[in-house]
Amino acid sequence: MWEPLISPQILNQGNKIRFIDRHAVDDIQSSFIVVRTDAHYFEILPVVRDFEALPGDFRKKVVRFFDIGYGIQIEVWTE
Repeated sequence: MWEPLISPQILNQGNKIRFIDRHAVDDIQSSFIVVRTDAHYFEILPVVRDFEALPGDFRKKVVRFFDIGYGIQIEVWTE
C-alpha cells in the first residue's frame, strides 16, 4: 500500500515511490525506483514496463530530503 513519506523517514535502495500532485485531477500513474541513497538526497529512475524503454536523454533524477514536506510530497510503497 502507498504511505506518505514523512521526515525524518529515510528511503532505501530499491524502494518504490511516487510523487503526490495535489493539483492533478487524476492520480499519478508514474512510479519511480530508488537507485541510490545518501544522507541528504536520493536518486530515482522511472519504473518502466518490459515493452517500454527510457528516453535516450533521460537522466537519473535527484531529490533532496530537505524538499520533502516543504516543496514536494512523496508516497512510498510498503508491503
